[in-house]
Amino acid sequence: MVNGEEVLLGFFAVIAGVFFLFLLIMVLMYIFYGIGMFKIAKTLGRSDWAFLAWIPIAQVFLMPILIEEDVHESLRGKFTLIFAIVWISSFVLSLFFAIFGFLSLIIQIYAFHVLATRFSENALVHTIIAIVTLGISMPISLFLFRNRDPLPQQGVEVLD
Repeated sequence: MVNGEEVLLGFFAVIAGVFFLFLLIMVLMYIFYGIGMFKIAKTLGRSDWAFLAWIPIAQVFLMPILIEEDVHESLRGKFTLIFAIVWISSFVLSLFFAIFGFLSLIIQIYAFHVLATRFSENALVHTIIAIVTLGISMPISLFLFRNRDPLPQQGVEVLD
C-alpha cells in the first residue's frame, strides 16, 4: 500500500523533472538566439555590436539596432529608442497590470518580422508562428537565418 509520503515524493519528483526540462529548453533557446543573432549581426556588417548576442538583457536590444534602417520610414533613426522605451515601460507596467507585458512582445515581434523579411521569403510564416508561440519560436527562426545571405531590398540598388 502506498503511503502519503511516497505520493508526495512522487509529486515533487514530477515537478522537479518538469522544471529541469523547462530549464533545458530555456538554455537551448538562449544558445539558438545567441548563435543566430551573432551570425546575423556579422552578416549585416555590424561586428562591433555582435557581442551583444551573448549578454542576457542586452541581446534583446541587438535586433532593433540591426534593423534601424529597415523599419517603417517614420520610425527610422529612432526605432531603437522607441523599442527601449516600450520594452522598459512594459516591464514596469506589467508589475502592476500583467496585460502590459504584451507590449514588449508586440514590438519584439515587429522587429523580428522586419529582420525575417531581410532573410526569408517566408517572413510572414515565421512571424505568424512567432505570434502563435508568443515568441518562443523566434530563436529557432534566427538560428535558421544565421547562414543565409540577406535578400535584396526593394528599391535599394546593390553595388558590387
